[in-house]
Amino acid sequence: EVRAGQTLGILGSTGAGKSTLLRCVARLLNPPPGTLFVDGVDIRSLDLDVWRERIAYVPQRAFLFTETVRDNILLGREEPEVLEQVLDLAALRIDVDALPEGLDTEVGEAGLTLSGGQRQRVALARGLARSPTLLVLDDVLSAVDHTTERHLLDALRRQSQRPTTIIVANRVSAIQHADTIAVLDQGKLVALGTHEELSEQPGLYRDTVLRQHEAEAS
Repeated sequence: EVRAGQTLGILGSTGAGKSTLLRCVARLLNPPPGTLFVDGVDIRSLDLDVWRERIAYVPQRAFLFTETVRDNILLGREEPEVLEQVLDLAALRIDVDALPEGLDTEVGEAGLTLSGGQRQRVALARGLARSPTLLVLDDVLSAVDHTTERHLLDALRRQSQRPTTIIVANRVSAIQHADTIAVLDQGKLVALGTHEELSEQPGLYRDTVLRQHEAEAS
């Protein structure tokens, strides 16, 4: 259960079902009836167009159009005040200022003129520009460094009207702030709790924490 405005973090090894779960939330896949509910209503009963207006789903490899950075974020809308806000939220302002033509720089086919981290954050800015009530992030921080990750997560938490957020990540640092963390293994929920609780319990989460701490120290 995830209450309005809370953050759910999801961690699991490859093939655990993380992305499948998020695709069910976004209704890119239909979950079995009676398994996923929004405000007590089976998600399969919701009007699909109305539901998708409420959410922003940002996959790990989001597609960018061969357009400018501005158009990839706003998708043709004229909302300069929204654009300024999401540049800060997605930690993009410094990157945009460094581009040859700033926001009017064309990103090239599928965004190939940008780095992996920049592409992820342009896609995140696009999702945030929709002002969603539910923000679904599928490992979108995997290509950014820890400093940028920390800045981005702090900015998201400081929003005055913070959306309910679901974050899938392989790095513990990206989800340790979450109100609740779900650990998946082979399609099953194997642990649920806060970062502090799960770090003290034997299992996949604590093993991941220790492994990543050792890697950072070496």
